[in-house]
Amino acid sequence: MNNIDWSLIRSFLAVARLGSLSSAARELGVSQPTLSRDIQAIEKQTALNLFRRTTLGLQLTEAGQSLVESAGTMDTAADRFARQVAGMSMELEGNVRLSVNEILGTYLLPAALTIFRQQHPGVQVEVVMTNATSSLSKREADIALRMFQPTQPDLVARHVADMPIGFYAHRDYLAQHGTPTNISEFKQHTIIGFDEGMDFIEGGAHLGYVFTRKHFALRTDNLILQHNLARAGAGIVGTHIGLAQYWPELERLLEDIPLPSYPLWLVCHADVQYNQRIRAMMQFLGEWFADDPYRHALI
Repeated sequence: MNNIDWSLIRSFLAVARLGSLSSAARELGVSQPTLSRDIQAIEKQTALNLFRRTTLGLQLTEAGQSLVESAGTMDTAADRFARQVAGMSMELEGNVRLSVNEILGTYLLPAALTIFRQQHPGVQVEVVMTNATSSLSKREADIALRMFQPTQPDLVARHVADMPIGFYAHRDYLAQHGTPTNISEFKQHTIIGFDEGMDFIEGGAHLGYVFTRKHFALRTDNLILQHNLARAGAGIVGTHIGLAQYWPELERLLEDIPLPSYPLWLVCHADVQYNQRIRAMMQFLGEWFADDPYRHALI
């Protein structure tokens, strides 16, 4: 009873938070039968009925609910333990997990990682390419390149560059549909926007312009597809000026509208900042992107 395996507690917590064996199994990276056996094992060891089986999934019993908070505390402590262990490493060998969005990962990161690995061949690099924010506290990544300023007090962040953006369309699209000269005309065009992401709508609101989903005739959260749609002549896209310079078929629009730049931040958790592998990559990427983030773009 006093020696319950942490893996069983972790399984209990995942099911409690997600409400189903299948969702919890996906999160933990185990099979559903394995997770089911874990739940049976922890209920046997505790002599408690922790879940109520219903047609809607698994619901916590009163006993199970009373244990969720302490299990969550253990989960947080386990994550911190893992971060601190990683932070104590003094070797320039082993893994570093890096989180980047699709733009950075596709166009800007390949050349940087090539040179980094030449300088540090003992370091293996894992790249998480996602437009979502990876949790550094949960060690979903060791380092993140983010296009917004982090605010969490337990993160170490360095601002390395500002990345200006603009509106662009293929010359053939403009020849067929005309060139918008103001926002009212702009809204009448085929605008390539986000499906679920709110960046375009929120950015426009910040500048005093109202946009809704209906203004985006083409919608996708995949940033590379947005670029390729514009390059194919499908419509107007908002993107990095530093990238668009490599695509001569695209022409810049509405240059008099002062669009904000994307700030590029290099971020890690404070607990791992002295890990030699992480420090080496933080320093390298900071210097790589500081002068001109696009000079080695892979287009």
